[in-house]
Amino acid sequence: MTSIRIQSADRTWSADTSEGARVFRIGRDESSDVVVADPAVSRRHAEVRALGDGWEVVDVGSSLGTWVDGRRVDRQTLQGTTVIGLGDQGRSVQLTVTVSAPVAAPRHAAPPSQPGPPPYAAPQPGPPARPAPPAPAMTQQFQPSHPPLDQTMMTGPIPVGGPPGATGPGLLVRRRLDGDLRFPPGRPVRVGRDPALEVLADDQAVSRLHAVIEPRPDGWWWVDRSTSGSFVDGEHVTSFHIEETVLVSLGHPTAGYEIEVVPVVAAHEAAAGIQRRKRRRTLAVVGAALALVLAATGLTWGVVALVSGDAPEVAGPSGDPSVDRAAALDRAKAAAVLLQAVDESGQVMWSGSGSVISDDGLILTNAHVGDPDAPGQGSSEDDPAYLEVSLTNGDDDAPARATYRATPIVSDGYLDVAVLQIDADVDGGEVDTSDLDLPEPLPIGDSDELRTGDRIIALGYPAIGNVSAQGDRPLTVTEGVVSTFQADPVIGTERGSIDSDVRLGSGNSGGPSINEAGEIIGLNTRVITAASVDAGSITQGSALIVPVNLAAEVLEIARDGGDPDYVSPYLDSMPTDPGLPTGATAVANGWVTDDESGSCRGTSTPDAPQELLGVAVGDTLQAEFTLEGVPSGLPISIDFYLADGTRVDTLSGAWDGDEATTCIGAPLTIQDAVPGMTAELSLGQDGAVAVENPVVFPDNN
Repeated sequence: MTSIRIQSADRTWSADTSEGARVFRIGRDESSDVVVADPAVSRRHAEVRALGDGWEVVDVGSSLGTWVDGRRVDRQTLQGTTVIGLGDQGRSVQLTVTVSAPVAAPRHAAPPSQPGPPPYAAPQPGPPARPAPPAPAMTQQFQPSHPPLDQTMMTGPIPVGGPPGATGPGLLVRRRLDGDLRFPPGRPVRVGRDPALEVLADDQAVSRLHAVIEPRPDGWWWVDRSTSGSFVDGEHVTSFHIEETVLVSLGHPTAGYEIEVVPVVAAHEAAAGIQRRKRRRTLAVVGAALALVLAATGLTWGVVALVSGDAPEVAGPSGDPSVDRAAALDRAKAAAVLLQAVDESGQVMWSGSGSVISDDGLILTNAHVGDPDAPGQGSSEDDPAYLEVSLTNGDDDAPARATYRATPIVSDGYLDVAVLQIDADVDGGEVDTSDLDLPEPLPIGDSDELRTGDRIIALGYPAIGNVSAQGDRPLTVTEGVVSTFQADPVIGTERGSIDSDVRLGSGNSGGPSINEAGEIIGLNTRVITAASVDAGSITQGSALIVPVNLAAEVLEIARDGGDPDYVSPYLDSMPTDPGLPTGATAVANGWVTDDESGSCRGTSTPDAPQELLGVAVGDTLQAEFTLEGVPSGLPISIDFYLADGTRVDTLSGAWDGDEATTCIGAPLTIQDAVPGMTAELSLGQDGAVAVENPVVFPDNN
C-alpha cells in the first residue's frame, strides 16, 4: 500500500491505495477535487489515479498540457516527490506530489528500538541506466466514481519535531536578506517565488516553484524545477546530493538570488567536515592572503587621495585614466543588436547578434549569422531574405524590439565575418541611412593589444537565462578573461582566435566582445566543449572569439560601400578535401527512445522508413547510425529535417572516435506534433550525404 500527498500553494490532499480506485480530478471546473482557478488550465485538465499499488498522472485532453519534470506527458507514473505543471509549458500552475513507500505498522506495535519508517519516502530507484553509446564530439494522455477525498488545510508551519518516524539530518536554509529557516527531517522543502512555499525567494530571477529539497535515505537532495536554472560555483545543476554547506544561486550563475543550504548533522560530524574543508583550502587561503594585502594597499591609497581633496581616477586599458568603464559598458549595451534571419515567407530561420559600428547603419556580425552562403563557410544553408534588427531601449529587463531590416554587403566566409547594411524599416519601407535613429556606434579596438588575463565582456542575445524566450529577448552580458590564443596556419598567425572563459550560448554568435574601454576586440563565434578534439580534455566550455584585427580589410570595404562579390583571400590556402577514405561507411539504424539507445539494431531507408508509435511532444529520441572505417578528425554532421524539407536542427563537428565499427546516437527533442523526421548524416569537408535515416510517427498522421 502506498499513500499520496498533493500540495498546491495553500492546500493538501492525501489518500492511499487501500481505498481502492481513488482519482483526484484536477481542473478549473468547480466539481473538480483539485480546483485550479487559472485561465491556462482546462476545465477538465488532468487526473491523478491509483494504479495498483502506485499512482499515475493522466492528461484528460487539456489544451495546454500536463508537464512532469519539464516534459509534456499524456500519462506518467509517479514516484517519490514530483512537480506536476499545468498550462503554458507547465509554468501556469504547479502541484507538488509525494508518493510514499508502503506504510508500516503503527509505531506502538513496533519494538521500542525499531522506529517506524518515515511517511515521506524518497523516490524509488528505477532500473539501472544503460551505458551511453560512444558518440562523436559535437561543437556545438473515464472518470470513475470515488469516495470523498481527505482534504486538509495547511494552516501553519511544519511541527518542530517533524513527521513521526522521520530520520536523517534536519535542514537550515540561510537567506542573506530574509533570515534563516530551519526544517525537520522527512519532508520536502519547496523553494521559489510563491509566498505559500516553505522557502520564499522573492526575486524576479526565481521561478514560482524553483526547486525542491528532497529528503532521501542518504540525506537531502536539491532538485531543480525551474526554467531559469540553479547554479553552484557558476555551474548549472539539475540535482545534487547536499553533503555539506552549499551556496546556490537561483536564476543566474552570478546575479541570481543566493541561498545557503546546510544539512544539520550531528556536531561531531560537522566539526569533522570543517576540518576536511580547512585542509582542502589551505593553498587557497595563502592566495587569498596575498589578495588581501593588495586590497588593503588600494584602500589606503584611496583614503589618502580623499584626504588630500583629489578624487582618484579609475584607469582604463593601458592605464588611460580618462575611460569611464560604466559609461563604456552602457554604450556597448545600447549598440549590441539582436539579428533574426527571415525567409521570403516571413518566417524566422535562426537568430544571432551583432553591433552597430556606424551612424549610417553598418552592423558587424558573423558570416554564419548574416551570410551563411559566403564562400568558405562550407554551409548549404540558403541566405535569408533579410536580417531583422532589434534594438534595446536602455532597460536591462526589457526585450529588444524589431526596428530595421538589413542585408549583407561584404563577407569573409573563412574568417566568419560579415558586415550588414540597414536598408529598410521593420516593415520593409525605405529609410534614409543618413538619418537613422541608432545608438552611438561601437568603436573598433586593437585585438593585438590583448594579453592573457585581460578582462573581456561579451554581449549578445543567447538563450542564457531566457531559455523559454522566443523572438525578441533581453540582452545578456557575460564576463571573462583571455585564456590564450589559438594559431591559424591558413592565415599564418598565432592569433587566429581568442580563447576565453567567457560564457557564451546559442544566439551569442556575431555579438561583440569588448575591452574595458568599450571597444570591440572580437566577435563571439563558437564554443569548444569538454573533450573536444580542438582543445583536448578540458573541464568546461571554452569560448572562441574572432579577433577584430583580422576583419580590417572587410571593415574597410564595408565603409567604402561594400562588395557582395568579395571572396576570402584565405580560401586558396585552405587544405583540399581528400574525400572519404576507402572503406568508410555509415548505416542508418532507425530511431529509438532516449532510454533505449545504444543498440543500433534497427533499419530505416527512404523506401522503407521506420514507424515509431507513441511519440509525444517533448519526447527525446535518438537517430542511430553505425560508422565503420571513419578516421579520427573527419568532419561529420547530422541534419534533422521535417517531411516538407525544413531543417530543424544540426549537430556538427569532427569525429573523435577510431575506425572500428561504432554505434552512435544523435538526440532530438520533438517540439511539435509532426508526422515524421529524417536525420541525414554527412561526412567529409564537402559535407556529402552518406546516409538518410527517416522515421514516421503514425499517431500524428
